Amino acid sequence: SSASRASSATSRRAARASSERLDSTSQDVFAARREAREALLSSIEPLARGYEASSSQRSRVLELITTLAHLTPTTAPTASLGGNWTLLYTDAPDILGIPSTPLASLGRIGQEIDSVAGTITNVIQYVPSDLARGLVPASQGDALEQRVVTEYKAVSPTEVELKIRGLAFAPRRVLGQELPSGLRFGAEGPLTLPFGRFEILYLDDELRIVRTGQGWHSINMRETM
Repeated sequence: SSASRASSATSRRAARASSERLDSTSQDVFAARREAREALLSSIEPLARGYEASSSQRSRVLELITTLAHLTPTTAPTASLGGNWTLLYTDAPDILGIPSTPLASLGRIGQEIDSVAGTITNVIQYVPSDLARGLVPASQGDALEQRVVTEYKAVSPTEVELKIRGLAFAPRRVLGQELPSGLRFGAEGPLTLPFGRFEILYLDDELRIVRTGQGWHSINMRETM
């Protein structure tokens, strides 16, 4: 009947309008996320991973983190943590308090997350300083890694609980020569100890932002293979 056809046409128009509104909303959210992400990355770029951030700059970064966290595209980020990550920024005193010496500087700081084994390895790399490389040119490219191995368990879609399993020191290169893995030394015990927890505030394919149980924040970039 004509009434039935009219009703069907009205339903199709309503469905089309609803779909268009959803598309428009999705585009708005994507644009807002991209803008907030770019603003955050631009703000931390000159801060040397947080080591050169002033109090006002840290406050500004926290504001930008809060804005971006509301736009996270991942609702259950604990299921997508795997991979190698490099630290871009932190306000955590235990990281910012790591000393450099006249002969050694901090290199890469990051995490290696094995989602199958359920482990997170925190990696801090030390490299020769400019002075050391000037004194011993062959040390160019040398590196010593400190590795803290933890087990992790997702206790919610966004929160992870950690237990420490062991630590290791791994000289990667000495005087320009690669060292075999057998020369690396460390210790992992049969017992694990509580090591804290963190909440994932934001996660996309490349960027991860977490807040520790103590309220400190870290921003990490996923390494590409």
